[in-house]
Amino acid sequence: MPCIRTFAMAVAVAVLIGCGAAVFQDVVDPACLQGSWLGDVAGVISLEAETFESVLFHLLADVPMTDGDWAEDFGDARFYAPAVLLGLGRQTDNACLLAFGRASLDGNRRLVRDTRCRLLPFWLQLPELVMATFGLIEGYQHEANADDVALIDSVLDRINAALEAFDLFPDALSDSVLSLYGSTAQTAALAALNLRYALQIGGARGRERLAFGLRVIEALDERAYDPVRGVYRFSGATDVLHLYPNAMMITANCLAYEATGSEGYLDRAASTFENIQGLRDPGRGNYRSPYSADLMGATTSDYSTLSSQLYLITALCLLYENTGQVRYRDEAANVLHFVCTHLRRDGRLVHHWIDGRPAGRDDPKYYCSGCNFHALYVMWYMSNLPSERVSG
Repeated sequence: MPCIRTFAMAVAVAVLIGCGAAVFQDVVDPACLQGSWLGDVAGVISLEAETFESVLFHLLADVPMTDGDWAEDFGDARFYAPAVLLGLGRQTDNACLLAFGRASLDGNRRLVRDTRCRLLPFWLQLPELVMATFGLIEGYQHEANADDVALIDSVLDRINAALEAFDLFPDALSDSVLSLYGSTAQTAALAALNLRYALQIGGARGRERLAFGLRVIEALDERAYDPVRGVYRFSGATDVLHLYPNAMMITANCLAYEATGSEGYLDRAASTFENIQGLRDPGRGNYRSPYSADLMGATTSDYSTLSSQLYLITALCLLYENTGQVRYRDEAANVLHFVCTHLRRDGRLVHHWIDGRPAGRDDPKYYCSGCNFHALYVMWYMSNLPSERVSG
């Protein structure tokens, strides 16, 4: 079966090259379409490796990429495609993964260059620009490029100035552009963006980004944190417990701890996780994420999106890395197992779990290629976590 799958992927990618996806013609070495490399790279994945291989196959073989932009990605591929393709490509010295990763990175550069000096396109494409900037920061770890730093700065300078105008928490926009994921999660992502810059690029601007990211966390603690329940609100307009804002704030606080060594950030991250256990399904191990349940037509509270589970897994991995407590890594593995057993259909991971079943083709959303790249990223990330240090 692996040999058949590898051959099928080679044929499919060759068809893509021959059918007008011009970006492939210059960046993919024809040699990468030969041999059993797919199984080789999946061999370094220690969790859910069979799902990893299948998802990777479908992404590269079935999802068109035009000018570095993956179809059906909802923006997430801008971050996670170059992160995992370049990271795993370097780890395994695989020319094909590196070529696809570089093409994705080039697409991010193109997006930033095309929008950074244009007022309306910049703000209309802001969510995708944020993901592209994350992707450029991740790419910098693998292929440091001073020109990329200038592009990253051009986006962050503009976003940070806008955040300042909203007193670092644009909750007033929660009924508009921030309504789907909530103003807290979106703002936390911008705090994380500044903190990742500080940790992964550094320098004088890195110190500036660190200070700004910490200020954003402080604003969120003052205006979005519920001290009675010990969780972050979705927005100022609701007290309903949501997964997204809390997973994002766990991540932001962990990054703040990594950058400063201040235990308060890590304590807040750990306590936030303990206080969202009401969202956990003890039978399946997933966490409910009601933010888009109505939009997808859910009739019960049994609703979880793929992306929210993946952001929680990322947060749990950061908790494990920073505390050494194995229970966080184990819980990340539990959630990942739910993803790979309950959301996998036709070799891919579907958009969400709804009313006791995985999403189907007749649902409003069925597939997100960007979320599938994110799944590859967390599987690769978890496979490279340090060994056990502390029990409990």
